[in-house]
Amino acid sequence: MRSEGLFAPGQAEGRARLCILGAECLKAVYTAFTTGVFFTGFLLYAGMDQVQIGLVTSLPLLAGVLYPLSPLLLEKCRRRKAVLGSARLLYHGLVILCVTLLPGWTEGGSLLWWMAAALFLGNGCNILVASGFPAWHIGFLPENVRGRFFAISGIVNSVFTALATLGASVLADAAKASGRQMYWMGMIRLAAFGLALLEVALLLLPREPEYSRSSVGGFRLLILPFGNRKFCLTMVPVFAWMMVSTMTLYCANAYLLQEVEAGYVFISVLQAMNLVTTAVVMPFWHRLLLRTSWLRAFQKVFLLFPLYPFLHMLVTKSNYLWLLPVTMLVYQAVLAGGTLYFNNMAYLFTPKEDRTAYLSWYLMLVSAGSLCGQGLSALLLKLWPRDWVIGRAAITPAQRILLLQGVLSLGFGAWFGKVLLGKLEGEKKE
Repeated sequence: MRSEGLFAPGQAEGRARLCILGAECLKAVYTAFTTGVFFTGFLLYAGMDQVQIGLVTSLPLLAGVLYPLSPLLLEKCRRRKAVLGSARLLYHGLVILCVTLLPGWTEGGSLLWWMAAALFLGNGCNILVASGFPAWHIGFLPENVRGRFFAISGIVNSVFTALATLGASVLADAAKASGRQMYWMGMIRLAAFGLALLEVALLLLPREPEYSRSSVGGFRLLILPFGNRKFCLTMVPVFAWMMVSTMTLYCANAYLLQEVEAGYVFISVLQAMNLVTTAVVMPFWHRLLLRTSWLRAFQKVFLLFPLYPFLHMLVTKSNYLWLLPVTMLVYQAVLAGGTLYFNNMAYLFTPKEDRTAYLSWYLMLVSAGSLCGQGLSALLLKLWPRDWVIGRAAITPAQRILLLQGVLSLGFGAWFGKVLLGKLEGEKKE
């Protein structure tokens, strides 16, 4: 995968791709600081249980219903830079800064709702303009370089994510030992806020294009993607991937921290393996893409993904030192392919002239898939909070959800191959 011309600093397109890559790297770092195991730990230290964590992380996803309204707002703007930048700043201010400060301002049951409100409003601000940045930046990623760019960005992002999580984990374990968990977790999140501000600056640097005017407007623009059968069929695996891949996003981390009692550093060292794993497997996923197609390659990921939850549910306090590394290695190898193929699903059948409208519905389905996956997880934790005891073995709620995650991915992967793939590729040949 040669990248000399892809990021040529002497060309406007090359500089733009460097800015896009840099913004993605910063996003990978601040996302590592503010989501996943660190956000789970932050909420646990704030006094929340697994059910409350599930609620506070899934309820804000309801803001995803605002995505289709994005083109109605953006299509009125011939120059969108100021609107996009302002919305992104407000998003980071509420989702990172405000959430960080809330435990010091309120406590008890009200903390959950204040957290959910800040996340909902912040995500809502971002969602109303969310399709703007992809519609702007995809112009610098034509089809002939898109696969190469996504493959390289996946490898580079894994480097930044690994270094960020490893550094933050050392601080988190030190905070746990000192008894000042909330203080140091807050410092990590404030550092993430600074990186988020830099990300906004990089996102705004590429030259803004002249946007193509849509041939329709108003309500017709809102429902335009429904007339494109190719696009609608492609959104089925998009929704399924987000639902399946995010089901155990927080309950699996809470399981490792509370039931398995694994340390932050140990978990982060395993997450840092993503650096090597992605670099090793990404050429394989790219070759698979060249030999088959975006759709066929993506279908293979659904069939392989269940290996992760089936292994993860077997991790216990007595075997996590060797089984968790194997589990994370499998997860990272499969996720590298899933991320590579998923990134292009939004553009596979999206016409250039109405890209904003299509991307808005795509982003809504991404949010809806996450909401469905995390919401289902939170619901199951609420309905079945106790362990299942079978003989001498106890099956925790988190383990049951991991089992369900694997079964759903395997089932959809089989249906994707037998039914949906034929329809999608049949549509593509038309």
